[in-house]
Amino acid sequence: MSEATLVQTPVQRALALQTAHGAALEEGEGERIAYEIIEAATAAGKTVEEYVVEYAQGLDVAAPREGMKSAFWSYGIPHPDLPMDKVLSSQFLAAVWTDMENGNEPDSARYLEGTPGGQALDELHLWNPDVYKVLGLNEQQGNALARQAWSAVSENYAKATDGEAIVFGGELVPWSVAYETEMPRLRRGTGPENIHFMYDLPGDLLKGLPPESRQLLSSGPVRSHVHFKAPDPDNPPTQKYWEAGYLDLEHLRSLPTPEAQRAAILEACERVALVDAQQTEAERQAEADLSTEQEVSGPPVEEQRRSQIATPSVSTHGVFLPGVTVDVHATVSQPVTQAGATPAGTHGVFLPGVEVEAKNVVAPSASNAATTPTHAPPTPEKSNDPGLGM
Repeated sequence: MSEATLVQTPVQRALALQTAHGAALEEGEGERIAYEIIEAATAAGKTVEEYVVEYAQGLDVAAPREGMKSAFWSYGIPHPDLPMDKVLSSQFLAAVWTDMENGNEPDSARYLEGTPGGQALDELHLWNPDVYKVLGLNEQQGNALARQAWSAVSENYAKATDGEAIVFGGELVPWSVAYETEMPRLRRGTGPENIHFMYDLPGDLLKGLPPESRQLLSSGPVRSHVHFKAPDPDNPPTQKYWEAGYLDLEHLRSLPTPEAQRAAILEACERVALVDAQQTEAERQAEADLSTEQEVSGPPVEEQRRSQIATPSVSTHGVFLPGVTVDVHATVSQPVTQAGATPAGTHGVFLPGVEVEAKNVVAPSASNAATTPTHAPPTPEKSNDPGLGM
C-alpha cells in the first residue's frame, strides 16, 4: 500500500478508484473486445445477447470460504468534487470497505466486482459505446444487455452469500437489481436478519412518523423487503416485487396509531415473503420437472403448485423477520430514538464525519425502466442512469 493511499480517507480512495475506472479505453480496445465476443458467440452458435448472458451466468463468484461478509451496493452518495447531478458510486465505497476489512482480518470480506467472475465481466466493458456499437447495438440495447449480464452474475453472487450482507445503499428502488434480484436471494439464503445497511434512509421519507415506525422502517430486515415507489396502474411493472413490496408512506402517515402503522409495514413485508415462497416453490418444481426419475402421482402439477404456494392462513412474520414480534398491538421492543430524530446508520466508523444520507431516486419512465444500468459504467459521467448502480 503506497504512502499516498495511507493518508487518504475511505471516500478519497473511493473517488480515486471511480476516476480510474471511468478512464477512456485505449484506442481500438473496445473494438477488440466486441470482435472477441462476436467470434465466441458465432463459434457457440448463439446470438451475441445469448452468449453474453450465458457467459455471465457461468462466471465464478463463489465465496472463498464460509461465513464471509459480502458487500452489495446501489446508487451512491454526493461528493463535493463531483457535479451536483453526479454521485460517488457505492461500488467503489464497497471496494474500499472490503479492502479495509481484509486488512484487519484476511479473507473476511468480498464484493462482487472483486470476485474472479466480477472482474471478468467488468473487463468486457458492456456499458461502453465503443463496445456495444461494434456489437451492432444502440444505447438502449447495449444497456439492456449489460443489465442482463450483471443481473445474472449478481444473482449468483447473492446465492453464494452465506454470511452477513453489507448493503451500500439508502433507499432501494424496485427497478434495481439490488432490490429485484439480490435482496430476494439474500432473504431466501443468508436471511433478512443478516442484511445490514451502511446508509440511513433519506430523512424526508421518515418525516411525520412516530419513533416506533421510524425504528421499524430503518431496520435491515424491513428495508430488505419494502420500497416506496408507487407502481403505475396504467402501465403495470414487469418486476415481480414492485407491487408486492410497495409501501405507501402517505397512507402510513394517515394511520392513527403506531400499532396500526406497524401492522401496515409488516403486511407489506408479508406480501414480499409470499412472493419469495412462490419463487422458491417454482424453482423447486422446475428442478423436479428436469429429473427423469420423478414419479408423477397425485393431482396435476399445476394444481399441486397452486395448493403449495397458496396464501398462508398463518402469518409468516416469524419466518421472514426473525426477532420481530408478530403481535401488531405490541410496540417495538428495541429502544427507539427520540421524537424527530433519524435512527443512526452503521457508517460512523467507516465514513467518520461524512453525511451519507442517500438522495431520493426518481423513477425511470416506463420506456427505459427495464434498461436502467445496475452497475457503474466505465465512464460514470456519461451514464444515463440517475444512480450509477441502481
